[in-house]
Amino acid sequence: MTWVITKLTWANLFNRPVSTILTIATLSVAVALISVLLQFTAFVDQRLERDTGGVDLVVGAKGSPLQLVLSSLYHIDIPTGNIPLRDAQSLMRNPQVGRATPLALGDSFLGFRIVGTSPDFLNLYDAGFQEGSIWKHEQQVVIGARVKQDLKMGIGQKFASTHGLVSAGADASHHEQTPYEVVGILEPTGSVIDRLILTSVESVWHAHGITHDEERHDEERHDEVSHEEHESEADHTTGAEHKHGHSELSDIKNLDPSGHEITALLVEYKSPIAAVRLPRFVNSQSGLQAAVPAIEVTRLFSLSDGLVSGARIIGILFILIGGLSIFVTVSNASAHKAYDIALLRSMGASPTTVFLQQLTEGFVIAVISGLLGIMFAHLLLFMAASALPSLKAIGLNGSLFTIAELYLLVATVFIGIVAVMWPAIRNYKLDPIILLKRGR
Repeated sequence: MTWVITKLTWANLFNRPVSTILTIATLSVAVALISVLLQFTAFVDQRLERDTGGVDLVVGAKGSPLQLVLSSLYHIDIPTGNIPLRDAQSLMRNPQVGRATPLALGDSFLGFRIVGTSPDFLNLYDAGFQEGSIWKHEQQVVIGARVKQDLKMGIGQKFASTHGLVSAGADASHHEQTPYEVVGILEPTGSVIDRLILTSVESVWHAHGITHDEERHDEERHDEVSHEEHESEADHTTGAEHKHGHSELSDIKNLDPSGHEITALLVEYKSPIAAVRLPRFVNSQSGLQAAVPAIEVTRLFSLSDGLVSGARIIGILFILIGGLSIFVTVSNASAHKAYDIALLRSMGASPTTVFLQQLTEGFVIAVISGLLGIMFAHLLLFMAASALPSLKAIGLNGSLFTIAELYLLVATVFIGIVAVMWPAIRNYKLDPIILLKRGR
């Protein structure tokens, strides 16, 4: 009986190819739309949780708190500005702060951001080394797994950074006088650190000539040397900077803050009470603002919630239309082949066989539509990631498969079976004797 049902099902589908293809296409588009939404939602939930790295508060310059969180935690926006190192050090020493990780942004290399920070940054994401080790001197960097994969970089490779946080153009400004050297490669973590180039804060300052400018500023302010001595000092400083890549690093927390700035500070609370007191204290400071990642991410979702809900409703409507299309297709086919069914019944086919054949037809259409829709959704995201660097940068490339997509496939199959239920019941109750007497 199984062989008969299978053969009849495929014969019916191929007998009306245009109708079958249109039905499958309609349902596949609906499944693909919902699959894309499911992938996007699951990816964002997982990625946001991983990229937060346990950070409770982001402190930066006044501006948009959402922009501050996106630029400092997720590295997908431009920073709001810089804050004085003196203010950052004050927060580092605050008794309510458990751990504070500095960030110095401003440069990139072939689209990947260079982040000046401390070794604590690796602990936020439990990142381990697949090669090399942490930087020990200025102008040494550690690269993420995605950077190594895309740029084919290795230990000992040197490169010059580009000023700015976007992909370099033909007229981009390069810091060729202060090249970086790769000394470590991180293992994949599935978080934002995979696409970052990490170095010390002093290295970023050095690349921008901040150390040299500060020394010259101090000399001019104190007027302690003559013009000739000043030139001599400048020569000496230049020579020192030439060797700066081999100098020992300082403790940012206890470094002389005069004239130095950082971009942001990633703060972890020491106690729950800090969640109430610390943001209020930071926002009361001139030029500083505190952004709570959980609040800003929730606000971001609220801004896009209407679009996601609208797309989800459209996808559900498409699935219902697809189910209705299956119903109409199978009903029409049943009406046209009623005489054929009567012949089958007269030749010994039981009502159950006819009923199961109709259900199998709906099942096959729904399974094919569901699988094609899910495959198309993943292919669509893969193509979008290849065409849009922003999607590729955050890792949304169609490689994520979720349990929700399995539920979507089951729901699609259920709708397909329900759609053919009425025609199947009608054919089950068909009296073959009456039809055969009446003829076609």
